[in-house]
Amino acid sequence: MKRNIKAVILAAIVAMAGYASAQAQFGFGAGLAAAGDNVSQAQGELSDLFNKQNISAGDISGNLGFYAQGRVRIDLAPINLIGDVSYIYFPSKEITLTQATVNPSDSIGSAKFDVGTSMIPIAAGATFALPLPVLKPYVGAQLCYTYIKRTYTFVSGGSQFQSLQIENTDASDPEVGMTLNAGVEFDLAVLTLDVGARYNMTNLFTTSGSEKPMRHLQIGASIFF
Repeated sequence: MKRNIKAVILAAIVAMAGYASAQAQFGFGAGLAAAGDNVSQAQGELSDLFNKQNISAGDISGNLGFYAQGRVRIDLAPINLIGDVSYIYFPSKEITLTQATVNPSDSIGSAKFDVGTSMIPIAAGATFALPLPVLKPYVGAQLCYTYIKRTYTFVSGGSQFQSLQIENTDASDPEVGMTLNAGVEFDLAVLTLDVGARYNMTNLFTTSGSEKPMRHLQIGASIFF
């Protein structure tokens, strides 16, 4: 399923990028990203690395990062078809395992780890903009396929954690979800300035088992030429 959705999204972006008319615009954007619920999935993936279920970790939501993106847009006013590829980075944040039973001794202890998270979302969808002359508020949605890379680095704690050899271990898994977009477009004749926000439901369609929903917010600006 994930591969099929990725193929559809990539095909849509390539089609938009190859749309040979004056209506096609290319652009780039950047801004801030705020990690919401379970973006780093610390508890679930550390459980996988430890091969144990009874593990609990402190909250690491609210981490502030940044993003950059390349974008393509086709103006079919009042509808815009949009596609983009982004890079989102959340700096490493220290978490505490409050209780865990680990191999090989099956002893209970606590430890601290740095969790780093980066994402590469590939998204395609549409927006609806009010047909005003210069200032155009809009809302929209996109289907999104996201590559996720997380690393876990041991900081301090019991020797049983350090002996597990997960220093800089990468725990990664692609997800399929959607985004909800809202903002304002400024038509400046030679270019279009887009200032907006994007609410990402990263694993909306691929949440399974004990995996929890992943959400994050992006706020920034884009320029289309």
